[in-house]
This record gives sequence, C-alpha cells and structure tokens, in this order.
Amino acid sequence: MDQSVHILVVDDERGIREGCRRILSAEDYSVEVAGDGEEGLEKVRSKPFDLLLVDLMMPRMGGLEMMEQVRAYDPEIIMIVITGFATVETAVDAMKHGAYDYVPKPFTPDQLLAVVNRGLEMRRLRFQARQLMEERDLKLLEVANETSKLHTIINSLADGILVFNREKQLALWNPAVVEMLDLDGRPEAGRAMGDIIPHKRLVEIISKAYSPHSARYTIQSEEIELRTPAPRTLMVNLSVVRDEKGMDLGVVSVLRDITGLKEIDQIKSQFVTMVAHELRAPLAAIEGYLSAFLSGAAGSDPEVNRHMLDRAKARTHSLLDLVSDLLQFIKLEAKGVVRKKELLDVSSILRGTAELLKGQGGEKGLRFKVDLPESLPLIEADRSEMEQLFTNLISNAIKYNVKHGKVTITVRPSSHFLNIKVADTGVGIDEENLPHIFDEFYRVSGPQTRYTPGTGLGLSIVKKIVESHFGRIEVSSKVEKGTTFTVKLPLKQASEVYRQDNL
Repeated sequence: MDQSVHILVVDDERGIREGCRRILSAEDYSVEVAGDGEEGLEKVRSKPFDLLLVDLMMPRMGGLEMMEQVRAYDPEIIMIVITGFATVETAVDAMKHGAYDYVPKPFTPDQLLAVVNRGLEMRRLRFQARQLMEERDLKLLEVANETSKLHTIINSLADGILVFNREKQLALWNPAVVEMLDLDGRPEAGRAMGDIIPHKRLVEIISKAYSPHSARYTIQSEEIELRTPAPRTLMVNLSVVRDEKGMDLGVVSVLRDITGLKEIDQIKSQFVTMVAHELRAPLAAIEGYLSAFLSGAAGSDPEVNRHMLDRAKARTHSLLDLVSDLLQFIKLEAKGVVRKKELLDVSSILRGTAELLKGQGGEKGLRFKVDLPESLPLIEADRSEMEQLFTNLISNAIKYNVKHGKVTITVRPSSHFLNIKVADTGVGIDEENLPHIFDEFYRVSGPQTRYTPGTGLGLSIVKKIVESHFGRIEVSSKVEKGTTFTVKLPLKQASEVYRQDNL
C-alpha cells in the first residue's frame, strides 16, 4: 500500500495506540493517533482520513459520540470500533452509529490488519461503485450487466450483497447472498424484490429504506431471524444511493451472518449462570454450618460442632478447587497465553504424579501399575500443564474407580506420537454421556457418581491442554467395566533435538 491511505487511531490506552501505529505503519499506511474523542475529532476536521479506529470507552468524549459527529462531518470515512466489551449489543449499537466493523481487545496484528484491509476495501468499493454509476448514467441495471472488476470483488465477499434499483428491481448480487437466503437457482437482474426474496420480513426491512425520509448516505441496520434453510441471525445494513439532486437511485443491502456472535453471547450467559449455581450451593451450606455453630443451635457437643466445622471446611475446599479450575480454564481460553515449552521426558512426571496420588486410593484399596519403557522419546511441552493434565486424568481414575480396583498407566511411542493411556476399572460411562464429557461443567449423573466431588471442568481443561500442544485425546468406556483415556502428544523428532542441542 502507498502513503495515500491515512488512518487515525483514537484510544485512551497508550499501548493500544502505539501498538496499532506500529502494526499499520509496517504496512506503509500513514498513521496518526489521538488520546480521546475530542482530540480525534479535531484531527478529522483538520485533515482528511480514510479510516478511523475508535475505542468506545474514553474520557471527555466517548467513541459513539465521536462517531456520530464524524459521520455528520464526513460520511465517507470508514469507522472501526476497538472495544474490550465486544457483545452483540455493542456491535449493533456501533453499527447504528456508522461503524463498519469492530475488533475486540485483545487482538493480534493479523486480526487488526484483516479488519482494516476489509474496511479499506469497502471504501474503495464505494468509490468504484459511485464512479461506475456516474459513467453509466446512474443506471444500476447496466452496472449489474457489466463484467467488471467490481463484480469480481463483490463475488469474493463473505457478506451477502443485494442491490435494487429505484423500481425495486434486482440489479446486483453475489454468491454469498444466494447461499445465505437459499435463493432458487441464479437470480435474474430486473426481477422484482418480492419475487427474489422468500422472506417477507427481509422484504419489509429493505422496503423501508425507500422511504423519502431516509437520510442521505446513512447506513440503517436491523437484525433479522431466519428459520430456513437453517436457523441463523443476520444483520442487515442498508444504504440508500441518491444523486446530487436527492433523487433515489436504489438501495444497497449488506447481509452479515452474526449467528456466531449470538451463540457466543448465549454461551457467556450460560457460563455465568452455571458458575453462579456452582458457587451458591457450597456457600449456602457453609453459611448454614457457621450460623448453627455461632448461634448455638447445634448444641454444645464438641463432636457435633467439630463435625459441622469439618463439613464447612470440606465445602470451602471444593470452592477453592472450583475457583482454581475456573482460573486455569480462563487462562487456557486466553489466546495470548505464553507457555514455557521445553523438551520433556514424561516418565518422571507420570511416576511422580502417580506416587503423589496413590494416597487418595488408599480407602478403596486400589492397585497402581505404571508401565513405562526404559527410555522414551522427548516431547516439547509446558511442564506445569503436563503435570496438571496427568493429575486430572489419574485423579479421575481414582475417584470413579470401584473398591479394590486398578489404575493402569501405559506409555508407548509410535511413529509421530507418544501414546499415554490412563485406564481404570471403575463405574464407566454410558454411550449417551460419552460425547459430552469434555463439555464445561458437565458431570455424569448417576447413583454411583452422585456423591463424588468435582467441578465439571477437569476434562475440559485436559482437552484444552492437549489441543494447545497439537495433540489429541480419545476415550473408550463400558459401564461397570472401566474407562480408558488415551493422550497422543507429538514427538520432538531426533533431528530437531540435535539442532537445538547444537545451537
């Protein structure tokens, strides 16, 4: 790219501003920064910019207020929101204020560049479309029949595009919208809107843009739920095209699938509800025990009082386990987590973990067998995560085992993987529950597991650790026969080890 592209970054965090400047300057963009909305607005009024990156939460003047004023001053600027509070609601609100897209904090350089490049591409498309309409006497039907570069670009967009002329006849579309709306065959230019679109609600939304009260160059946004061909949520962005005399030329509709965003928002709500439920029960129990003890309702028998305090302590321990698992789960979910990978021989980790946990199986009289070759090939992994991985698996093999059962740990190398099996002779998992055991907070319910303590996050953490090391995990189980987890971790090839040792 050349220096003709001018970008303004408005954020009250110096690290974000300078980070964006470095990333974008490396792509030969001309970049300026501002610390708040007022300073950014002054810069916009002093010189032209092609694209703005705007934080929502800032002192003096917030992002939404600034975007409103920028849009009134120069409606052609592409505005992209930077926010640490990315939800469907904030995205919709930002788009209603003129934002083209948004990027949630924290973000990688690739994510930032992808959004910025899409925005600049949209700006170029707008100018190209306007030039084509002027050259072809502003007739959108002629533009639709023109085999031009604009068609090639529009056809490659992931968002659905529908353009109708002033008579509400189809002028332009792309393959994405055909799949998104399940349109029959290849749409024909010139057909009426109602004949093309099978969804009445969408026809109503687009038709509203033809109202004479629609503001010039204003992007109107509405959300719509579709049930066919598959349930999905679309964000419909409408832009009315008018000439200099204010005469309507047509309407451009951009359809973006936000089903994933809605699902993420729903999952977040479910996650918060689950955490609240898991915390409420033990806290209520602890409060009950302590209230009975402090009020004297439990009596003066030392044994009874000690029993109650022991129960409160056990519930407190389960809460600490839950908080610890939650922190580990969130850490593994974070994209910017830094792992201290090193060349490891898992023999010592497996033997140490098994020896440490043997005491937990003492009440059940469990037998342990650790079957390891004399020497094992190395893997590249984070030691602390490997320790947690095998602690969780071996601990589960103990908790869900039967009396006088057996825990077997076997390690065998293959061509490309180190195969570690942790097997038990316990209660097992039925076929109905087996596909869900790696889900967050999922616990197999039954008479044999009802009183077994656990947070429901252990296996979720196991899977995330394995996948973060480019491995995979498999499970096989039979009810009342036992369960076997097989972890496959990629080997560090001998040639790679040699190179590292000789650096």
